Amino acid sequence: MLEYILAQYGYIALFTGAFLEGEVIVVVAGILARLDYLSLYPVIITAVLATFIGDQTFFLIGRKKGKIFLEKRPHIAARAEKIHDLLHSHQNKVLFGFRFLYGMRIPTLIALGTSEISQKKFLVFNILNSIVWTLVFVLGGYFFGDIFETVLRKIGFYEKHLFIGLALVGVIVWVWSIIRHRDDY
Repeated sequence: MLEYILAQYGYIALFTGAFLEGEVIVVVAGILARLDYLSLYPVIITAVLATFIGDQTFFLIGRKKGKIFLEKRPHIAARAEKIHDLLHSHQNKVLFGFRFLYGMRIPTLIALGTSEISQKKFLVFNILNSIVWTLVFVLGGYFFGDIFETVLRKIGFYEKHLFIGLALVGVIVWVWSIIRHRDDY
């Protein structure tokens, strides 16, 4: 059952998760590749594309509607102002490092869209950033997947219950995140 679900929806879930914030789902995809539920190279390609497309999308939203968005959300506008200040002295570091700041990706992308950074420069950094970030998280999950493989082998006959439990936890975390950040968007 788990193999069927992953074969049908694994890459779609990976694309969606990596498009949004995605650290956890990308690591899990690496683990699932290690366990041969998914294939490593399609996982990497899917995550790179989703990350790249997501970042470009949110940057362009920031470029087109970012100022209006920030005017309606003063608490995010304050963070955007800090990001703009950082851009003056550490532009390349911000452009490369924002992807590794958990929970800050989308607000940072919108702030970057409102900045004076050219779309071409952002594009170049986004390509590099998407590849490096994906490799770090997918390969981290893949190489540390041995630990999970050992555990899963021992609890293999609980597979259905484990999958349902993980899915429920994932949905709860996702809903909690939406509720927590609903004023941010």
